[in-house]
Amino acid sequence: MNLFRNIWQYSNLLSLDVVVGAMAGMLFFSDVLGTSLSIDIYGLLGLAVWAVYTADHLMDARRAKNPAVSERHRYHQKNFNLLSIILILVSISGLLYVLIIDSLRFILIPGIALAVCMVIWMGSIQYLGIKLAWLKEFSTALFYVLGIALAPFFSIYPDGVSNYFYLFLFGYFLIALLNLFILSFIDEKVDMLDGFGSALSILNKSGLERLILVLASIGGFIFFIALFLLPSYFRMHTLILLVLIIFHVKEFYDQDISHIRKKLEASFLLPLVLIAF
Repeated sequence: MNLFRNIWQYSNLLSLDVVVGAMAGMLFFSDVLGTSLSIDIYGLLGLAVWAVYTADHLMDARRAKNPAVSERHRYHQKNFNLLSIILILVSISGLLYVLIIDSLRFILIPGIALAVCMVIWMGSIQYLGIKLAWLKEFSTALFYVLGIALAPFFSIYPDGVSNYFYLFLFGYFLIALLNLFILSFIDEKVDMLDGFGSALSILNKSGLERLILVLASIGGFIFFIALFLLPSYFRMHTLILLVLIIFHVKEFYDQDISHIRKKLEASFLLPLVLIAF
């Protein structure tokens, strides 16, 4: 049990759980579009997501007051040089991966375009600091969802993209945003001590709580109705989004601070149930 707990702890510190969750999200959108992606695509996504999250954590760790209060940022401070080297190697490997393997060529231009937009936008937020920090949750959720949906979309674009895809894209974005707002809510003191901004830069805690409930209510209402109106093929996808919304609200009010981050990030593994169908 201790071994499992240690493995899970380090996978969370290194964002490996986020990587697997992103792969599960790609599977979700692939299934929505009725397309099958090669294992190479999932590997490339894993490298890209790990690189993006690790780069963000390293930048935050460098900016944090020493030593960082957050366990994740302390870990990145302590292992800054090693993780920076690994990040460079992973980034180079990912680029070579997409250039060498023919089955990945279709994603090269869209992937580069998304990466450039993300680097410019997120870099601006990092540079301007607290002035634009409130946009970080929105931007992170948007780029996360676009990233996991990119390959499924362009694997069949311009033919065969159902309008239902955009509904599920919106739903997944809503849940990702809900996730980040909840984490900002519970991390208020830690972020303040480490000098990080968040939505709480422009909202007080009661305002952010209301926003979380509004987002959850909107998402819950839309996908509860969708459960009865969409074709039966999308019933499982709709249920997955509904369960994720309900789980986030439940965890928000339980507020088990010591485990809520790990549980919320683990919840994004839920789409893996689609493998069984």
